[in-house]
Amino acid sequence: MKIQFNRIQKAVLWGIVLAYTGAYLNRLNLSAALGSIAAALSLTDARAGMLQSAFALVYAAGQLLNGAIVDRVNPVRHMLSGILGFCCVNMLMSFAGSFEMLFVLCLLNGAFQSMLWTPIVRMMALYFEGRDERTKANIFISLTLVLGHLGAWAISGIMANAVGWNMSFRVPAVLGVVILFVCRYLFRNVHVGAETKTEKQQGSGSRAPVLSLFMRTGFGFILLSCVLYGFVRDGIVTWAPTLLASMGAGAMSATFISLIIPLINTLGILAGKFLNARGVGNTRFCVALMLLLTAAFCLPLPLSSVMVLSALLMGFACAGLYGLNPLLTALIPLEYDKVGRIGLAAGLVDSFIYIGSALAGVLGGTVSQHFGANGLFVSWMLTAVLSAALCFLSGTKKPMQALEKYSE
Repeated sequence: MKIQFNRIQKAVLWGIVLAYTGAYLNRLNLSAALGSIAAALSLTDARAGMLQSAFALVYAAGQLLNGAIVDRVNPVRHMLSGILGFCCVNMLMSFAGSFEMLFVLCLLNGAFQSMLWTPIVRMMALYFEGRDERTKANIFISLTLVLGHLGAWAISGIMANAVGWNMSFRVPAVLGVVILFVCRYLFRNVHVGAETKTEKQQGSGSRAPVLSLFMRTGFGFILLSCVLYGFVRDGIVTWAPTLLASMGAGAMSATFISLIIPLINTLGILAGKFLNARGVGNTRFCVALMLLLTAAFCLPLPLSSVMVLSALLMGFACAGLYGLNPLLTALIPLEYDKVGRIGLAAGLVDSFIYIGSALAGVLGGTVSQHFGANGLFVSWMLTAVLSAALCFLSGTKKPMQALEKYSE
């Protein structure tokens, strides 16, 4: 049966897509401009990577906090406050003249960016019921990964090389303000005070105990897998433009070639949708399968010295990661809707992913500095395999049966 969304659902969906696209524009601009920042401020790879790590660590902590409170606040106001905050911070970053100032502003950017995802997942739970509706909505939301990634690398990469790295933050900040007003308009008729049918069914009783619930459903394995997944995903996103530029071409040529990666990511999202719809195991097994696919594309990277080929391999590796992202960050947390832990589950997943992202910045920079690009490629491959193994183990815990027990 073909799923049709009503007017309010369409407004919510478009608002979410625009909001998170704006977030990516003001998040991934750092990786696009990282090479130019390092050159301008005379930073080593490890020191430059600390900027990404600073953002990721605060973002991870913010997800824990927002995941705990999002079920008790207005998600629209929470989301819009985060957008306003990261737009202001990115504008200030464009005027930063030292590493220390950029470091502090990256911390603030992480705090404001962490205010978006958990409200988005709650909005999905509020306005989209049933697996089919939520899966379709999630596919649209996953397009933000491509749009934001492509826009951030195109706009910020070109600005950094043609005008200066400062504009890599100024332009996304202005676009973010425009998106803020559009989202406010789209959400004008959205009411979040009413409970969903699921929430009403839960009543006022106590919620399932967190530790017991998560351990019995294999969620602990999921969180460990998320750390490793974040290291690989954001390792490629953070270091790809810099690695491609180091292969001999000019910075501008590397910027355009690196745009292959977000374009190929669209294929990964479609592949994730196909595998999940065809029932290749459960959602967790689909995630494990796509992690192995990523590892397979990382395997020949150390043997490649051609920039276009390397960009293609990193693109297909990243496509596998982006294809599983909506499954990992939305569909798995939505499994915990019936037991009243959706916000916490979503916050924990995104938080642990960004712990891995923090490692991708500082640890990835250290590996690159001491072992070169090949060291990074090998670390991505091995980490993706281990992440897949952990995700597979989480599925052997029979999570759905355990969740049904707690929801009774």
